[in-house]
Amino acid sequence: MLSLEQLSQMVKVHLGLYSYADGIQHRCKWDIRESNMSGRGLFATEDIASGEVLFVDRPLIRGPRSGNIAPRGCTVCNLQCDSLFKCGKCSLLLCSDVCQNSEIHSEDCRVITGWDIKVCIEEVDDTLLSRTLTPIRALLLCEDDKKLMSLLQANTQSQHGSEITYLKQYFDIPEDDEQLLILACRTLDTNAFQIATAYGKREVSMRGLYPVAGLMNHTCVPNTRYCYNSNYQMTVKAVKPILAGTEIFTSYTGTLWGTPARRLHLYKTKHFWCKCDRCADPMERGTLLAALKCYSHDCPGSLLPTDPLNAKCSWQCLDCRLKVPAKYISVLQNALGSLMSSLDFENVDQLENFLLYRAGNHIPKTNQIVVDLQCRLIWEIGEGEGLHWNELSESRLALKENLCRGTLRTVAALGAGDAHLRGLLLYHLHAALAERARRLPPQYEELKAEIESTIEQAYNILEGDISAPPDLELRYRYLGPGCDKPHQERFFILDA
Repeated sequence: MLSLEQLSQMVKVHLGLYSYADGIQHRCKWDIRESNMSGRGLFATEDIASGEVLFVDRPLIRGPRSGNIAPRGCTVCNLQCDSLFKCGKCSLLLCSDVCQNSEIHSEDCRVITGWDIKVCIEEVDDTLLSRTLTPIRALLLCEDDKKLMSLLQANTQSQHGSEITYLKQYFDIPEDDEQLLILACRTLDTNAFQIATAYGKREVSMRGLYPVAGLMNHTCVPNTRYCYNSNYQMTVKAVKPILAGTEIFTSYTGTLWGTPARRLHLYKTKHFWCKCDRCADPMERGTLLAALKCYSHDCPGSLLPTDPLNAKCSWQCLDCRLKVPAKYISVLQNALGSLMSSLDFENVDQLENFLLYRAGNHIPKTNQIVVDLQCRLIWEIGEGEGLHWNELSESRLALKENLCRGTLRTVAALGAGDAHLRGLLLYHLHAALAERARRLPPQYEELKAEIESTIEQAYNILEGDISAPPDLELRYRYLGPGCDKPHQERFFILDA
């Protein structure tokens, strides 16, 4: 088994920080050490400033995610469209002759057609083939990359790698290939990151195996964030100052999920119960994201778990101190899940009506369900069909601004630093303020400082991110600080 020093050298070769040819090692501010969290992790060797780049990782393999309900899309360009067809040789989904003749498809097709097929090619399940394409691409790795993949942690429970069993219904897969495919599945399930898609594009959800990022352990309020460029490179940056000797963390869950939801997700997907400081705090730093309405009809208080690290603990009201057993909490949570499943998330009018007039009857306004609805409306108002800026009523424009401010307060309370979510919220707050100033030019001087500061902060967080809004740089140039153009010229981009 490799020592941590040997693993560290392999990682730095992967990142291009070390060359065997000339023996040159480029400087970085972290190393791999034993961790109390999960065997090993990344630790700062020097003080790291907020916003500083820690490393730029590249995926060993990437491809469609493995979910059973993942939408169909092209296995080369990832586009979701109505013109998909199956390759007559390997049965992979494609969208055009260009993708079919690409080098990417040629390599994928070569691997699959190298196996003896047990059925007619037309009978191969293209959805299953898409789900298994990422581990299939592990067969194309060079020996050094296969070795690096094998050094990453991998879940060994029976459900991990089961998709290869289903794939064998269609293909006679050699034993060596099968073992590598199963290893790739297990390693992906443990370490893969969802790859962001370009802003506003209809693409299938992708995952990538980033070996250095995969060494970072989890906490629910991490000290890093990551973003992707158009070449699928992942840039990892500090979101707050990291002192020398401190472990470098990422997060495997949603920032705005409540503690029970986060912990259950981690247990089901990563097989551990998180015990971080945020999970141990019933109040979640004052955000009350998991809070439920008190069972007493006369009490306006909120229920919270008495021991958040115990999934079977009772919950207690903050006001009347009523205690409710865990089994009744589960019933209430299931009922809320059914209520949410009845909503049409494509219908902004319905979501807005539910948020403003119905949600408060069922859950506190701090609950993660409410916060999720707020975010859905923030992303749609100003950009969705029939909801463009010049089509918004004054009330909807004010609603968007208020939702942005409220959600930003929650993110700040969590101590998330300059997280990606904060950058997006700042961008949308800026856009709402800029639209108000465009409609009422006399208000511009009053709003100018905040219009400039919000787009500057958003730009600093989202610059170079493939998922950043396409007009981010233009807004920063014309509506950010330092622009000396007259008012009318600064706002022409909004009229356009």
